[in-house]
Amino acid sequence: MDDDRRTWTDAEKKLLKDSLVQFREWKKFIGSIPDQTPVLKTSIRPDGVSGLFFYRLSGLNYEQLAERWFKDRKTDFKRGFVEYLSQLYSILITAELDENEDDDGTRVYSLDLKKINRNYSEFNDVLFQHGLLDLLDTHEGRKKRKKKFRKDGVPKELLNKGVERVFLSDAEKLEVIKSIRVSTKRDQTSRKLTTVLRYYADQLKRTTIARKDFDDLEIEVGQFRELYPRVVRHQQGKLDLKIGPKEGRLYSTYLYAPKIFRRLLRWNKKHPMVEGDVAASHFHLLLGEMTDANERQEMMKDLVSSDPYLAMCGDPKGVLRADLKGSSHQFKYGSRATKYPRMTDAEWWEMRRRKRTILYRDGLFFRHLSMKYPRFADTMAKKRIFGPNQKSLFACEIMRRESEVMVQKVGRRCMKEKLVYLPIHDGFLTLPGQYDRVCQIITETFLLAVGSVPKIKPK
Repeated sequence: MDDDRRTWTDAEKKLLKDSLVQFREWKKFIGSIPDQTPVLKTSIRPDGVSGLFFYRLSGLNYEQLAERWFKDRKTDFKRGFVEYLSQLYSILITAELDENEDDDGTRVYSLDLKKINRNYSEFNDVLFQHGLLDLLDTHEGRKKRKKKFRKDGVPKELLNKGVERVFLSDAEKLEVIKSIRVSTKRDQTSRKLTTVLRYYADQLKRTTIARKDFDDLEIEVGQFRELYPRVVRHQQGKLDLKIGPKEGRLYSTYLYAPKIFRRLLRWNKKHPMVEGDVAASHFHLLLGEMTDANERQEMMKDLVSSDPYLAMCGDPKGVLRADLKGSSHQFKYGSRATKYPRMTDAEWWEMRRRKRTILYRDGLFFRHLSMKYPRFADTMAKKRIFGPNQKSLFACEIMRRESEVMVQKVGRRCMKEKLVYLPIHDGFLTLPGQYDRVCQIITETFLLAVGSVPKIKPK
C-alpha cells in the first residue's frame, strides 16, 4: 500500500486536528487585519532623531502579543520580547523588501540572535507556533561542529498588512553601537599575495569611507549591525583580502559588507566610485551544460535581452520578475532530492507544510524555463547537487568559472592598463571615467571564455 493511503495513528490524527484548529485561528486572525497598498508606508525622518530605523509590521501590536502570550512572565521579559521581535522582524522584512538584490546566488546571514535577547529560542518557538514565523531552510554547519542552522522569514500574509519605519533617537543609536562587536583579529589578508591580489590590495589602500555620509545614513538597524564592523576594519586598514580555496572567489572587507558600503567608498578621499553588474552572469557560465545547439543559441539571445530572467522563461504573464529571479537560485543550486540531506521524513513534511519550500521540478523558474529549454532543464534536474558535508560541488565549480573570468582574467587586463577595478563576484567597482573601458574588457573576456556576450548594467 502507498504511504499516502496507510492507516493513521491516533497521535497523527490528533496532530492533524490540532494543526487544523491552529490554521483556522490563523486565517481568522489574518482576515481581521486589512491589507495595505503599497506595503511600505511612506514616511519622512522626523527632526532630532538619528538615521537608524527598524521596520515594523503596522498590522501587529507587538506589546499586545507579549501580554497575550506571556501573561505570567515579568515585565522585563515581555519588554525583551518586544525588543527582540522588533529587531528580528526588521532584519527579515529588509530581506523581503529588497527587490533590487542583484547578487547571483543565495545569501544566508548568520544572525547572532543571542545578542538581541538570550531568550531568542523560546521566542522563536512561540512565534512559529502561532504562525508568525516561517521556516525557510535548515542546514548544518561544518562537519566538526555538527550544528543545525535555520533560515527564517516573515509570512507574506503578514507583510501584506503593511510595514512602517520607526526611527531611533541619537541616544538609542549609541546604545546599538555599544552592543556591536567589532572583530579584533589581525588582518586576514593572505601573507603571500599573487600579482593580481597585490593589485587589488594597492587599490583598496587608496579608498576611504565618506565619514559624513556614513554618519548621516538612513539605514535599517540590522544592516547597520553588519555595516558598522566593516567600516571600522576598513578604517583600520584591515583588508581581509584572500581567495577562497574551494570556489576561487575573492573575499575582502568590502565584499563582506552590505552593498551600501560600496556607495560610501571614495577613491583618494574624494572621488565616488561606480558599480557595474553582469546580468545573469551564472547562466553564461552554464552554457557549457547545454547539449542542444539550438537551445544554446536561443539562450545567448535571451542573455542580452532587456531582462534575461523574463526572456529565459518566455515572458510569462502574471509572474513577477523578482519571484523568477529568486527561484532561479534554486534552479542552479537547489537540492534535487525529495528532502534535504540528514532530515527525517517528519522534519521534511513539517517544513514543507509551513513554508515556501518546494521540490526542485516544482520550482517557479524551472517550470517556466523548461517549456522553452526542455533539454537544458532536464540536464540540470539530473545533477547530483550535494557533495560531502552538504557542500554543493557544482555551485563551487560555477563560482570558480566566474572568478576565473571576473577576478583573474579581467583583473590582469585592467592591471596591465592601470585601470581602477575591484571585482564584486559578478560585478565590479571602478571610476566613472573608466567604466566604459572596463565594460569593454569584460565583454571581450566573456566572449573568449564562454563564447557569449554579457549584458552589463550600472547599479
